[in-house]
Order: sequence, then C-alpha cells, then structure tokens
Amino acid sequence: MIKKLLAVSAALLLIMTLIPFSVEATPKSNAVSPDWPDGTFHGTWHNRTASGSLQGTIDQGRRDTLGTFTADWTNNATTGHVTGFFCGSLFLGRWEGANQSSLLVGHVATNATGFTGLLILQGHGLVRITGQYQASFLPALTGPYHIGVQSIPLVDPNRPEYFTADPTDVREFMVQLWYPRDPNASGPQDPYMDPLTFLWLKNQSPVPLITIPDTAYRFVHPHGQLNSQVAAGLHPVLVFSPGYDGVYQIYTSLIEDLASHGFVVAAINHPYVSGITVFPDGHTVDIATPPTDPVERAAFMNMSLRTIIGDAKFTLDFLTTLNATNSTFGGTLDLGRVGMLGHSFGGANTAVCCLEDARFKAGLTLDGYFDTGFLNGTISQPFLLMVQEARFANDSNTMFVWNHTTGDVFKVGITGSTHYAFTDVGTLLSHLVPLIPPRLLGFGTIAPKRMVNVTRAYEVTFFEVYLDGRPVQDLIDLSATFPEVMVDYRLA
Repeated sequence: MIKKLLAVSAALLLIMTLIPFSVEATPKSNAVSPDWPDGTFHGTWHNRTASGSLQGTIDQGRRDTLGTFTADWTNNATTGHVTGFFCGSLFLGRWEGANQSSLLVGHVATNATGFTGLLILQGHGLVRITGQYQASFLPALTGPYHIGVQSIPLVDPNRPEYFTADPTDVREFMVQLWYPRDPNASGPQDPYMDPLTFLWLKNQSPVPLITIPDTAYRFVHPHGQLNSQVAAGLHPVLVFSPGYDGVYQIYTSLIEDLASHGFVVAAINHPYVSGITVFPDGHTVDIATPPTDPVERAAFMNMSLRTIIGDAKFTLDFLTTLNATNSTFGGTLDLGRVGMLGHSFGGANTAVCCLEDARFKAGLTLDGYFDTGFLNGTISQPFLLMVQEARFANDSNTMFVWNHTTGDVFKVGITGSTHYAFTDVGTLLSHLVPLIPPRLLGFGTIAPKRMVNVTRAYEVTFFEVYLDGRPVQDLIDLSATFPEVMVDYRLA
C-alpha cells in the first residue's frame, strides 16, 4: 500500500530538492484545513510594571521546531494580540494593541510540556513568559482520557508459519495496545514509530527522499505514555488490522482518539502481510512477495487473509488471558463489549472475524476490500462501511457486504477522499512536503486534517453506540456536522 503511494508521488518530491532551507520558517499554506491547530499554549507574562495571562495556538512547519504562532495577551489594563514565527528557541513577532504596534524578539526554552522565555518588546523592554503547551503533527485527543501505550510480541504455538519453509516455525506477530491510562501515571512519551519502520517507509520510494530527514518520525509527538497504568474501571475492547503492506503506526491519529474515549485498542502488525514488522529484539519481517502466476497468487492471498484472521482471533484470546492474569490490565477489559475495525485488507479481516466469531459485537471498515469467497454467510453484528468517495455509489464489493449483513448497517462516503486518506500520512506530508498539494500525493481533494476529523468522529460514535449504549440516532445525526459526508443506512 505505502509503496504504491510513494511511487505516485516520487517525481513530485524531487521538486523539494530545489527549495531553499529558509522556506521552512514561512507560514503554512491555507490549503491546510483549520480544523485544528498543531498546538496550544497558555501561561503568564510580566515586565517591570505589569503582568497578565497569555494563550494561543501553534502551527508547525516541516519540523516540530519551526512554525508560526498567534496569541492573545491580557492584563487588567489592556489586551494585545501577537503573531509571529519561531525557529528553534528563537521567536520573532509583532504585538498589536491599544493603537500600538511593536516588534517582539526573544528566546524561549521548552521541555516536554512547559516553556519559559525572555522577550524584548519594542518600546516596553523585557518581558518574561512561562507556561504550558502541547503540540503535535497529530490532532489533539477529543475524549476525556489520557492514554497509555504498550507493545507486546505474541507467539501462537498452535499455528504453523505458512510463509516460511521451516516446518518448525510457528506464528509470531506484534500487537500494540492503546488504552485509557490512570491520570496520575507518568512515563516516557510514545514515539510515533521506531527508526527501522520509518526508514522502511522512506525506502519504498524509487528516489531518495532527501528533504525528509531519517529522524522525522521524532517530529510527530503522539499523545500516549509508554507502559502507564490503565485507568480504573471496565473498558470496551477493539481489535485493529491495518491495510495490506501497511503498518499500524500510520493509523495512530485514529487509534489514540478511540483510546481517549475509553476503548482499549489492540492493533496488529501482521508479519509477511504488513509492510514491515519490527520485534523488540530488533529482528524484522518484511512483506512477502506474492507469486506472479494468477492461480498461485490467488492461493497466496487467501493464505494471507486466513493468516491475519487467525492473528485477530488469537489477539482476542490473548486479551482474555491478559484480563485474568496481568497486573496492569487485569480486570479492566470488558470482553463482553468487543469490536473490530480495519483498513483495506484489514477490512476484509474485520468482516470475516465478525462473520465467524461471535465475540466481536460490532465491525467497522475503512475503505475495506473484501474477499467475497470468505463471506459464506451473513454478518449479524452492526457494521459500518466507510469508503472513499469513488466507492460510495454502486461499488459491487461494498454492496456485497451490505447485502450480507442482517444487523444495523451503515455506508459512509467522504467527498474528496481516496483509499490512502484513511491514514495519518496525508497529514504528515502536509508538514514534511507542504508545497505539494495533498491531492497530487494520492490523498484526494479533502484537506488531510478534515479527513482525520471526519473519520475519528464516525469511529468513536459508531462504537459508542454499539458498545457503550449511546442512541443510534447520534450516529444518524452525525452527518449534519459534516456536509462532505454521504450516508446510507438500514436498521435491523
């Protein structure tokens, strides 16, 4: 999946080699949706004669240390508005208020969540600021929970590894858990992805992506803490399966928001089917190469799908054991409220798991492509089919699943969307290659930030309706919030 995407955009990315480094300090294009700023901050300021509060927003550039800001300053006597840009710890801006306009320059030091600074305001001398901030290439969480993250390698000793010639090999794969965490827990920040996964993504391009540094994954700043204690209470569970040749990391914006609403999400990287799987000991497994013979290729893809179906079911088995025995998660997973979701090939996985395993109570697919030969019955669980714009009307693959679902079923199309838009990648490239319109990189005409917001809203609402007991009318009415959404539904 990623290899095809990067191949389409490779020639366009060559343009970036002609752009001078200084462009990085300029504001981003208005083509980026204003649905969320990249960060917010709040704090206090004072000089020799006055003090007050400040709050504002941050928009980052190609790096997390470059971008623009806007803020309002207030005290008892006056208000001011400030706009400017930053490069590392250096800030330059303009303050306006009380019929005055003054230049602002200074130095601001930051840690993970806080800042302190000393600024020079023309005509007003030194100003000291201090406060808190959060900033990320990914959207802020919309739910009430902070989130924790934990990665776990799994081994299924009862399943042979059919992708290798060694008859003693058994199936092993990686699962990452996103979950609501105890608000008093502390821990290191979750990295967006490991260096090997990021290098693999870059290397899918037929030309070197020299404008994107090998450490660019560090600019993203997800919202999770590693290995934190789970929040008290019982939490519904979701299993996530990525697209063929994809990895769960590129769906972080969608997954972590579900966790912020109280769901425990177990996302799987499927060795030989996912683009790359990196294990804790450092060994990696790449995607397997399908045969070229059509008959052999079909059998290979059937084996691939049956393998990832087994991964999803075994993950749910593992979570059942985890809930009974683990000191962190024990007694916190509500295994009577389990759903599944997946993108593309992971959507096919989702449909089959719902068909075959009654433990899954609801299913959602992100532009799923379904192997109809595996759907030899009807899905009785509630099911939501989110699709790219081109597949909303008269797509036979989607309609096959629609017609083989007896529970509540929804079809949601998003105007301007494409297959690859159901990932973080469009949003990330809006930062890393901001001068190239997302539509030329395979992400359609909808702004990537808007696409993330629409997808997250439907995911959260669907699973809250069918696993948490929200009224189904909340899901039906959601389209009024998003005019770019097309909806069809049938209630059982």
